[in-house]
Amino acid sequence: MKYQSSLPEHNDNVSHQHPVREFALLMLGVIGFILLSFWILGFFVDLAVDSISPKDEAELFAEIDIDWDFGEKSSIQKQTRVQQILDALRLCHDIPFATPVTVVESKDINAMALPGGRIVVFSGLLDSIKSSNGLAFVLAHELGHFKNRDHLRSIGRGIVLAALSTLLTGANSSISQMLTSTMTLGQAKYSQSRESKADETALQILNCHYGHVGGATELFEALQEQEGAWNFGMLHYFDTHPELQNRINAIYHLSKERDYQVGKTQSLDNSVSF
Repeated sequence: MKYQSSLPEHNDNVSHQHPVREFALLMLGVIGFILLSFWILGFFVDLAVDSISPKDEAELFAEIDIDWDFGEKSSIQKQTRVQQILDALRLCHDIPFATPVTVVESKDINAMALPGGRIVVFSGLLDSIKSSNGLAFVLAHELGHFKNRDHLRSIGRGIVLAALSTLLTGANSSISQMLTSTMTLGQAKYSQSRESKADETALQILNCHYGHVGGATELFEALQEQEGAWNFGMLHYFDTHPELQNRINAIYHLSKERDYQVGKTQSLDNSVSF
C-alpha cells in the first residue's frame, strides 16, 4: 500500500475564518478593551480631581510656577479692562481663589482656563465681541470650568490617553495613531458635555450680575457669521466643543426654563480700544 500524506480534518492551529474578518474582529476587540480601560481610568481621574481642593490646586501650581507663554501680551489698558469685568463677577460665583487674566495678542477667537486659576484671553476674541455682557459670559464660562474642575480633568484624561496608546502599541506606530484617534473621539464627546455644563454656569453668573442674560449668545452668533460656508456639519462631532447652533439653542432653552430675561447689553468701554 502506497502512503499518501494528508492534512487532518480538524486542526485547532489553523483558522477557517476569512483573514480580513478575523483581523476586523481582533481590532474591534482591542479597541473595545482600550476604550473600556480609558473610561475606567478616566473615572479614577475624576475621583482624583475631586479630592484636590481649589486651594491646594492654586498652591500647587504657584509652586511649580509654569511659564505659560502664548505670545505677546496686550496693552495694560486691555488687561485692566478685562480684569475689571472678571472681578465684577466675583460676587456671583464661589471660586475661592484669585483669577488673574492675561490678554494675548492673537487672531485666535478663544479663551482658556489654566490650572491654578489663570485665564488667558486672545485679542481676537475681544475684536469679535461688542458688549461687556458678551465678554462677561465668556469669562464666566471659564469660571465655570474652574468651578467644575474641567481644566484638571482634561489634563488628567489627556495623560491617560497618551499613556495608554504608547504603552500598548508604542509611541510612533500607525496602530497607536489610529487608537489615539478613536479615543480622541470619545474624549471629544466628554469635553462637549463639560463645555455645555460651563455654559450653564456662565448663564447663571450672567443673570446674577446683570439681572438678565442679554449677550450670552453674542460670541456664538459672531462665530457663525465667520464660519459661513466653512461649516461642514458633521465635523462638530469630532470637536471638543458643541456645534454653535446647538449651544445657542441650549442657552435659549435654559433661559426660558429658568425664566431668565433678555435685557439690553452694555457696550465695551469706548475709552479703551479693543
